[in-house]
Amino acid sequence: MNLRKHNAPQYRGRTGFTIIELAICLGIIAFALVAIIGVLPIGINVQKDNREETIINQDGMYWIEAIRSGATGMNDLTNHVTFIEIQGSNSEVYRWEPVPAEAGHSHIELPRGVQGAAIIGLLSMPAQADLVGPVTVKNWPQINNQSQQYNRIRAKVRAISGSAVDKGEAAKEMAFSYRLTSEVRPIRTMGDWGNLSDNPLAMDANQFRKLNFYEIKLTFQWPEYVFGGEERPGPNRKVFRTVVAGRLVNRTLDLRRPLEPVTGRFQEDITSPFFFFEPNRYSVPKGVVGQ
Repeated sequence: MNLRKHNAPQYRGRTGFTIIELAICLGIIAFALVAIIGVLPIGINVQKDNREETIINQDGMYWIEAIRSGATGMNDLTNHVTFIEIQGSNSEVYRWEPVPAEAGHSHIELPRGVQGAAIIGLLSMPAQADLVGPVTVKNWPQINNQSQQYNRIRAKVRAISGSAVDKGEAAKEMAFSYRLTSEVRPIRTMGDWGNLSDNPLAMDANQFRKLNFYEIKLTFQWPEYVFGGEERPGPNRKVFRTVVAGRLVNRTLDLRRPLEPVTGRFQEDITSPFFFFEPNRYSVPKGVVGQ
């Protein structure tokens, strides 16, 4: 049997990596991984912020259009609005929720069957409406607020747009939420800076503008979270504004009462806290209480 002998010289110079070289490679890889891991949370936060701002932009336009058009058939809103709180002119705070109010509960249940309309109606309440009880408004319509007290209306809303995963019942508590603050005010006119008492025609024109031109201001603050048992908004904030031309009228949301035969809307009720814009109709000065 012949035994082959390896020629040792031909393998000279083909040795492997040394321990020192491996240690240097691992050090370089570790340094790169530390840099990547350090940047990764920043990228995730930027993506999260962009996603939330996109949701706010989409929801903001949705709410603006719903309020300015006086929408009354959006009952799906009950799946997104957790509560609406209104501080009236008597400094009392009234809390509306789409769930039944049982014994011991301090909130008021939104009217059944028309809860979507009730949500829009409460968010459309003008700041100058004199809310003297949970369901009672007096002195409306009015031109000026001599008491200088205004309603403060805010709602906690789970995102309407966004991922479908957040819309499930099990994900409601963890879904992205924000605070929505609504302000509806008559647009200021020349009568706010001057005395028109000696010019009846100018006074009527000024009152017409005050009754039929409104500014809607919606302020979004996010995310909404609970800290110490109290609902608080996060540091992010965005404001949406628009102007509506048309009358603003409060209506009763009572399904037991017949609808208006001409318009098919709920009947008007000057004491109701539910307000709706009607861009195709206008109020006249003689409709103002006390005029």
